[in-house]
Amino acid sequence: MKIKLDVILDAIEMADDNYTYLLDLETGESVFLADELITGLDNEGLEDEINENPERYLRLPTKFEIHEYHIMEEFIWTLNGERADKLECAIRGRGAFED
Repeated sequence: MKIKLDVILDAIEMADDNYTYLLDLETGESVFLADELITGLDNEGLEDEINENPERYLRLPTKFEIHEYHIMEEFIWTLNGERADKLECAIRGRGAFED
């Protein structure tokens, strides 16, 4: 099944302390669990579905759990030679992320 990237990106962007987003691997759609104490929303049916079919749902990270710098470092570590050296200097040098 193809899953649209914007479904994942939207869910990651909207996730916060009040909402946990999951990807339904059967439908390709995102679903969310709300913090019932804060939002007043009832998750009972969805929580039961997730607990009964845990392999069907993939918890998505929040935007606060994604560390772009670490992702860049890991990518650079997959490279060799001059390309890796240049990229490493580019992200570590003074003013590396300034315009």
